[in-house]
Amino acid sequence: MATGKRYAVIGAGNGGHAQAAELSLKGRDVVLFDFPQFEDVLAPIREAGGITVTSGVDHFAGGKGEHFAALPNVTSDIGVAVDGADVVIIVVPCQYHEVVIAACKGHLKAGQLVLLNPGGVGGALLLRRALAAEGVEGILVAQPSDLLYGGRRSGPAKVNVGAKKQNVALGVFPASDADAVMGILGEDFPEYRPFDNVLAAGLSGPGMAVHPIPMIMNAVKIDQLGAYTYTSYDITPSVARVIEGLDTERLAILAALGIEASSFKDVLNEYYGAEGKDFHETVNNVPGYRKQKAPADFQDRYMTEEIPTQMVPAALIGNALGVATPILTATVNYASAINGADYWSQGWTLEKLGLAGMGRDAILDYLKTA
Repeated sequence: MATGKRYAVIGAGNGGHAQAAELSLKGRDVVLFDFPQFEDVLAPIREAGGITVTSGVDHFAGGKGEHFAALPNVTSDIGVAVDGADVVIIVVPCQYHEVVIAACKGHLKAGQLVLLNPGGVGGALLLRRALAAEGVEGILVAQPSDLLYGGRRSGPAKVNVGAKKQNVALGVFPASDADAVMGILGEDFPEYRPFDNVLAAGLSGPGMAVHPIPMIMNAVKIDQLGAYTYTSYDITPSVARVIEGLDTERLAILAALGIEASSFKDVLNEYYGAEGKDFHETVNNVPGYRKQKAPADFQDRYMTEEIPTQMVPAALIGNALGVATPILTATVNYASAINGADYWSQGWTLEKLGLAGMGRDAILDYLKTA
């Protein structure tokens, strides 16, 4: 029987399947939403009465094995999903946040919590600005450093969860609302730990490390083989050294904001318990990274999501703080060339995040009190 808070999970992709299923398995009242054009995904869930989960991790609700998560409330009506929800979890690729926010904002009410899972580098800022423009106040906004789940839909109304992160940074905007947010999420999301602010949380996820750079450096394989089977994103020692260079830039941005953060190597240990003498050895010791399918082409979200919503704002924030970002910048330029896109203009610019013209102190004050 469903108990406690009511959750609206927005997005029925890989992450949305896993998120809605786990909340159901925890006995929570869950509504799963996606837009009408995805009715082919929703219909099998509705017909089955829920989602069948195959879990490969002990700390997923129910543990390892196959579980059936009942989901009696599945809808393509955003009002039905959002109205009356205590927590609205947006589980869609970050480049679609603006579309989802536009659909949700007419239904959100003071006192609700919106959790962006994932939130990119600054997604919470984007959301609060959109709500403020509509005169919507009193909404709590938070985002973790990364999507909790590693896995994919394995068929209609089915999802395979091969990994689930632990000890995940959670940013709240403004940071002064952190206690209120943790009071709401703490019981059902013990993985979350409050972090300094939403930018620090957004810069703490390893997605920007393990996704775009390995794709670019393995471009020949992807072009020739498509979705071939690989291990640990084909991160060889040479690829790992480039990622470590990017990590140095990321940590320098955080240091410029007065934040001492974990390296990507240590983040993988915090998430998955993986260990190694360097990033290459550590990333290759993450169990959930073994025997994956490479993206079939460069329109994959590893490029179209993470470049404009993580690497672009990270580089621009670094530049605003006087931090050199040659590898971040080069990665955005390579990705733009590969896809024939201008990610610098399409991505989350400082103007879109409301940070244009701000220096370090102004940014920190804004993140704390909005």
